[in-house]
Amino acid sequence: MDKTQEYKTQFGKALRRLRKEYTGKSLRMFSYEYDIPCATLSRIENGQREAQLTTLKRIAEGFGLSFADFIDKIEKAMPAKITLKDE
Repeated sequence: MDKTQEYKTQFGKALRRLRKEYTGKSLRMFSYEYDIPCATLSRIENGQREAQLTTLKRIAEGFGLSFADFIDKIEKAMPAKITLKDE
């Protein structure tokens, strides 16, 4: 698996885990409530698509987090070898 695909896969897994943990909502309900196409959210969670910034901001809002806090939570939920931010 190339590095880009691994990032997408691990990001998607972390997003799915956090969506369930933070909201308890199904993919369909979450996507409906935050105006994200269900197929788009599904593809992101399955590592088949990269998320656009506007979509990430909507997801962060759905979690009740600022964008920065959302990225921190996602990064902590991903394997240690993968980072989203440069330190």
